[in-house]
Amino acid sequence: MVLKMGELKIPDSQIERTGYIELPEHCDVPGHEKLNMIHFKGEIICPRCKLEKNNQEFAYEKTREHFDNTAEGRRLFFYQNSIVHNRAILDKGIRDYINKNDEESHIKKKANTTPREVIEDNRNVFMYGSAGTGKSHLLVGILKNINEISTEKRCLFVSVPKLLGNIKKSFNDPRELKGEAYYMKLLSDTDILGLDDIGAELSMNTTKQASDFTINTLYNILNAREGKSTLFTSNLTIEQLSRLMDERIISRIKTNVIYMDFNEISDKREIAYKLKQ
Repeated sequence: MVLKMGELKIPDSQIERTGYIELPEHCDVPGHEKLNMIHFKGEIICPRCKLEKNNQEFAYEKTREHFDNTAEGRRLFFYQNSIVHNRAILDKGIRDYINKNDEESHIKKKANTTPREVIEDNRNVFMYGSAGTGKSHLLVGILKNINEISTEKRCLFVSVPKLLGNIKKSFNDPRELKGEAYYMKLLSDTDILGLDDIGAELSMNTTKQASDFTINTLYNILNAREGKSTLFTSNLTIEQLSRLMDERIISRIKTNVIYMDFNEISDKREIAYKLKQ
């Protein structure tokens, strides 16, 4: 008996002997071009891609095993696995957020009540407003307070631009264990995820659409996280973001969401600079 795949005819004896079929097509991942694709257990795969994905998933599982066992481990999980440009942001808290007027006092009070709403009612949060108003600062504070209130919840703070850059970089380094599969599993399994600066590559005054890579990555993360709380910050309103991103992403952001408007908040970077003078 012979298995036919297009013009290719494979004897059953080869399948029984090796467990797979080597195909004439080659992988298009940089550095894998010389490898033939194989048909294995109903899938057409590149053997090196498969090995790298398995290695990434193994690295993730060892990380999770270490941080799942204790309350302190879950807090360490936040500090050691959050994806940031500058790790100093992880030292921020709601208490040290500077509030100088009624609007800022209101937003700080809202940040203090949000952790329990997220824990008890599985809420999403969308924090929006101008750059420099302390959205990232309060997002970190909310996540840290969630860890204090409920040690069963593992939280992560993730800079979206940094995440996308790390994934792109891994495409060109086959030895990198923390590649796309690693990040996708890490973010999808995290109980409470903070995604900072969503839509950062887009301008409020443009009709430029987000790239396919950005949209696909965000959609895959949010789709895998269905039923879990995700907190977002953006310089764009949800209406502005909806004109530039896939509606499936917007729909997931808006599910059971708490909105926090920072548009009346002063520039905290400017205040912090003056205090240092």
